[in-house]
Amino acid sequence: MKLKQAMVIVVLAGAAGGLTGCGAEEGPSGSVPSSSVASTAASSAPATPASSTPEASSSAPAATEEVVITIRDFQYEVPESVAPGATVTVINEDAAPHTVTAQDDGGFDAMAAGGEKVTFTAPEEPGEYPIICTYHPQMSATLVVQ
Repeated sequence: MKLKQAMVIVVLAGAAGGLTGCGAEEGPSGSVPSSSVASTAASSAPATPASSTPEASSSAPAATEEVVITIRDFQYEVPESVAPGATVTVINEDAAPHTVTAQDDGGFDAMAAGGEKVTFTAPEEPGEYPIICTYHPQMSATLVVQ
């Protein structure tokens, strides 16, 4: 009986030890880079099916709508407007890294490596927010929050 208990303990200890090595890659300061966290959260979040009841779909707030900025051929494809505080997904279809950075202290700066998907939160204050790519300043657009 003691042999079985010892084997179970060894197996469980090995499994627990293996799990600790499966975390996100750490940066030089021991913290996980925010771009890794954002891209992991965006790419691994399970899709939830929309409710089939009319009441649920009509009462959903506008901020829950999917908001996407696509970067393709060194250009931004930005929606006409986004709701204040909306989660914005950035999809970088280029091989080069890009940022979606608010000029004039707009409060957001999302970096997406080539082929990566990341998210950021739109400002709470309605207005027009000029954006640029800090790597490629010739890239620009405007995020309208209303």
